[in-house]
Amino acid sequence: MRTSESTGLGAVPAGGGGCGAGLCAIGLGVPVPAGGAIMGCGFLAGSLARMTVSERRAGALAVRSRRMDALTLAAFGAALVIGSLLMLLRLHDS
Repeated sequence: MRTSESTGLGAVPAGGGGCGAGLCAIGLGVPVPAGGAIMGCGFLAGSLARMTVSERRAGALAVRSRRMDALTLAAFGAALVIGSLLMLLRLHDS
């Protein structure tokens, strides 16, 4: 690899930053569903970033094809957001 080539980190800061922000928020006393939603939004942002960056700039996130990486991140992000919001439901009085 030549030093003039720039691979960059790609979508790693979006996903990792969102997870770190969600965990820090929970550690600082924010309710767990809100922290989980923040983490899920970080994964969704990482998915969007993976779809928009080129293959050369994808960096460590480019494990599979662009579509599969984006779908996997979007699925995890959506599951975290939906799961976090479902924690807010009151299913019974106890």
